Amino acid sequence: MYVVTHTVAVPSPRLSWRKFNTLKELVEKYRELVVHLVDYGFKHGVTGQISLRKALYEELRRRHPDLPSHYVYTAAQDAAARVKSFMALKREGKAKTEKPEIRRISIWLDDHLWIREGFTAVRVSTHRGWVTIPLWPTRQFWRHINEGWRLKTQPRLKLDEKRRIAYVYFVFEKVVEEKPAKGVVSVDLNENNVAVKAGGRVYILETGIRDITLGYNSRREVMQSLKGNRYVSRALKKNELNKKNDIRRKVANFVVREAERLGAAIAVENLPREVPKNMIKNVDDPKLRDRIYKAGFRSMLREIIQKAREHGIPVIKVDPRGTSSTCPRCGGRLVRGPAPRLLLCPHCGWEGGRDVAAVINIERRALEEGRVPPGPMPNDPTPEVSWIPMTAWARRKSLGAIA
Repeated sequence: MYVVTHTVAVPSPRLSWRKFNTLKELVEKYRELVVHLVDYGFKHGVTGQISLRKALYEELRRRHPDLPSHYVYTAAQDAAARVKSFMALKREGKAKTEKPEIRRISIWLDDHLWIREGFTAVRVSTHRGWVTIPLWPTRQFWRHINEGWRLKTQPRLKLDEKRRIAYVYFVFEKVVEEKPAKGVVSVDLNENNVAVKAGGRVYILETGIRDITLGYNSRREVMQSLKGNRYVSRALKKNELNKKNDIRRKVANFVVREAERLGAAIAVENLPREVPKNMIKNVDDPKLRDRIYKAGFRSMLREIIQKAREHGIPVIKVDPRGTSSTCPRCGGRLVRGPAPRLLLCPHCGWEGGRDVAAVINIERRALEEGRVPPGPMPNDPTPEVSWIPMTAWARRKSLGAIA
């Protein structure tokens, strides 16, 4: 049994200038609190929110006597999280600045600073009294409400100055009990497809992520040749990310539905954090390096794991080393075959795609861990393979519907 959390952003309609300016002033005051707390925490090595609050509470209250006192509490939480994150990056050598910089700000609200008025408005305590913010609940918001998710008491508030609206980021949580599994659905992630082994068949689900990366790279090159436009470049980047995220969500939903239909666990490779850098280490072609880096293997993996947790589907992470280069029949080292992605075993003569070898080896390693009831190991190293274009699998609810 575990707790799953989701954050859902709900926008407001366009606010009046008076109301928006009040919230804008509140954001600036909150920013001053966070900046002061972060500077102190980084300078003195203080990463605990309670320690930060104790050290600066009186000073901050004197600076902002009109601000509700609980904003110091939430700003200390916000600052502590920022300092911890920056110091972790600095230890790993990934920090891009000498000290933490506050670029984006959203106000953390505790139960003393906001009141929910039904599901279509919230009241926020400010330096000018309580301000009512009407909301336009989204489909995702209503889905969480109707499916029994519990609304937590600490949302965040963020302003969009261009559109003169506010966003309230609600946090939902749900207690999920992990279901017993009687089998394994193994999944192998690739740049342009996802291989899934369910039962005795392997399905290669085309994703088209490679084509999206190449297409947007070409568009960016055209924009740069025309001296570019920062707004257009940002829009292209956002569109590319949105398309890829949509595909990842569809893949995750599809895999989880199949595992739920079969009453099985999902087996995946336990990809390290630096997997893209490791993969491009010996690649000289700059375009191929860019494609691999933007394939988003860990993003796809996170989507599958998150969706599986929501449905109580067990996830088994296995060692990724050698899954696509080990013979699924004899365990020997595979070599390249006469066609792209075709592998041969010089020891036993096995022949098949690297994706097929990978999902069989992932399934075998998951069964060896013993987290599912003992069953027969995959003994057919040449299962039936189906290549499914995205236009086919994205419109089906399960692999059974395709078969």
